[in-house]
Amino acid sequence: MYGGISLIGWFHTIIGTAGIITGIYLLIRYEFINIWSSLGMFYIICTLLASGSSLFIFSATGEFNDAHILSILTILAIIGAFILDRFSLFGFLTKYLKELALSVTILFSMLPTTAEVLKRLPPKNPFVDSIYDPLIMKFYMSYLVIYVVFAIYQIFLIKGGSYNDK
Repeated sequence: MYGGISLIGWFHTIIGTAGIITGIYLLIRYEFINIWSSLGMFYIICTLLASGSSLFIFSATGEFNDAHILSILTILAIIGAFILDRFSLFGFLTKYLKELALSVTILFSMLPTTAEVLKRLPPKNPFVDSIYDPLIMKFYMSYLVIYVVFAIYQIFLIKGGSYNDK
């Protein structure tokens, strides 16, 4: 352990941070996450590794918790996006569902990340001591509003023809 974080915890933190930064960059720069681009594939791999490794981290709470559920939902959203990319299961809605599934993975990653950061920093006097602290709830609501607004924006881009899924 270094800094109170296990080796798998550090791996999870570093790979998860790389994934979140890459995902946000992709959405800001390209408005969508192209899973077949090299950067998109990097995002997918980092996110899958971070989500998978989180399932082995129990030191913070000692039990299966909401963050683990979000990790499972993230993995399922990525699997779903790949399936939707391959098969047109829902007709014209398929591309909408695929892109919304990919962008929600960033939301799912940001929620536990924010809680962990605010519970650990600054080291001697963290900003919060519980994931139910009002400060964390404000971040969560802000992220949700940003996601909904961006999802609507993506829907309009797809509907308007400004969408290239390959």
